Amino acid sequence: MSFKAEIKASLGWNWNEGAVDNGRLEFAKSLPGGSGAGQADAVWSLLDQSLSDGAATTVDLTDLPRVLLGANHRIVFDSIKAILLVNQTADGGTLLVGGAETEPWAEPFATADQQVVVPPDSPLLLANRQEGWPVDSTHRNLKITSSGGDVTYSLVILGVLNAELSYT
Repeated sequence: MSFKAEIKASLGWNWNEGAVDNGRLEFAKSLPGGSGAGQADAVWSLLDQSLSDGAATTVDLTDLPRVLLGANHRIVFDSIKAILLVNQTADGGTLLVGGAETEPWAEPFATADQQVVVPPDSPLLLANRQEGWPVDSTHRNLKITSSGGDVTYSLVILGVLNAELSYT
């Protein structure tokens, strides 16, 4: 089985006030399969999920169920290379990411109780393409909370598996 992934982000603009300013900032890097720097070997996704206002879900990065090629597996990440969270709700609720009460995974955040706000109709892309952010038994829970209204969201996590524990 082979694996490869890509992390991509782009922001373009066109400003015309007599003078024209057209520009684009793009980032696109491939990650070949593997567990080293600049590599990844697994992805997990949760698409089109709903959270009612005030509700929360916690994603345990060491126990992610996945059906692959017709069989049930458990993905256990050793490190996270990228997370893409999209708040698909056009207007209404925001998503708060982070701040799990127990065993919080806070690597991309300043502190374990910090939360990032993802407004309606907006994405959040966090990436650490080279080394990734570590995951372990005491730093594993990523909390996602809806605030200010119901939310529909999708989440994709890219990382490196814990070779001893994954796909059980």
